[in-house]
Amino acid sequence: MLFHAMEAARVDSVSQVIAVGDTPLDLQAGANGGMRSVVGVLSGAGKRKTMEPEPHTDLVDSVAASPALLRSKYGVS
Repeated sequence: MLFHAMEAARVDSVSQVIAVGDTPLDLQAGANGGMRSVVGVLSGAGKRKTMEPEPHTDLVDSVAASPALLRSKYGVS
């Protein structure tokens, strides 16, 4: 699914992609796809105890925290 989204957005490189998800499978997919960053959101289906063991670069309490993370870590406005 991540690669289909990349195709639709005409993004050629996983180094340009930050995957964000709220389940352990979302984190696994982002890591397995080699995405630049894999962000877990804890306000959705996944809980900290199930998300923390999965590969990720960041965990945020709420999707509302995502813009601040993107600005501070990646300079995305």
